[in-house]
Amino acid sequence: RMINDPKSAQFISWTELGTSFVVSSVGEFSRTILGSHFKHNNFSSFVRQLNMYGFHKINRTPRAQRTSTDAQTWEFSHHKFLRGRPDLLDEIKRKALEPDPTVRQR
Repeated sequence: RMINDPKSAQFISWTELGTSFVVSSVGEFSRTILGSHFKHNNFSSFVRQLNMYGFHKINRTPRAQRTSTDAQTWEFSHHKFLRGRPDLLDEIKRKALEPDPTVRQR
């Protein structure tokens, strides 16, 4: 919902192809948008949640060439999160936790 909300458009939007989305002005996005959609306004927690559901960060600029503006713009994709395809949303599932190999099972 937040990606299609006009109130959020200056902070989160689809890329031109509609196969990924961009979060810009991360600090302002966290303060303004996250708290109204989640129980927190912590961007790191938001990214962790995305990762748990199979989203991946896309780095378009090599690390050595990134500017402070690039650091404030994050792009994410998921093969089933596509503009105009709400029918796929039910197929996005939280990843199952894998057992810790360092902990012995009884």
